[in-house]
Amino acid sequence: MAVNDLAEVQSVTIAGRWRQSVDPRALGSAVTQAANAATVQALAKQVERPAEPKRAQPPPTPSLERITPEQALRLMDAVSADLARFTQRMTEVVDRPLTLESRGGHVRGTIHRGHVLNLEVDPAWTHSARVTEMQQEFLEVLRNLRARSVPADLAQGPQSPAITELTALVSDPNTLLRRVGLLP
Repeated sequence: MAVNDLAEVQSVTIAGRWRQSVDPRALGSAVTQAANAATVQALAKQVERPAEPKRAQPPPTPSLERITPEQALRLMDAVSADLARFTQRMTEVVDRPLTLESRGGHVRGTIHRGHVLNLEVDPAWTHSARVTEMQQEFLEVLRNLRARSVPADLAQGPQSPAITELTALVSDPNTLLRRVGLLP
């Protein structure tokens, strides 16, 4: 099993003579163990590696327009609603197991909270399938499980115009205090 630094599966390798050491009914279990072990190793490397400094984006040009209490409350309500929607969506994705099947229909997998729970393979198919076909179906399922269990839009954190506006406001306390009328 090969994964990249982000723990994304890059390839699945099954030995050419695997049938001599693995029961076809246990192949899915063996690939599940290899996938989880490779993921853990990649995540451990991420933890050990020093964090790269994030490039700061230039702050937006601050507005000098006064903010009324009503506008501040509307902004906070909008941010709260956006965060509630994000939390609800995140909960729906994270708290439920996801099961997918390969296009060929021979491999089926389940993932929950980033951990592959199981990979099932049709044992009758393993007797006649080429190793490259099996590798491809396992790879397809593993990649799709990860992609669907961690949607890219959720991985970026909560995003909305209201959150961006509030973040810009609080990034410069003096400007914020001016805009709410506490500084000249």
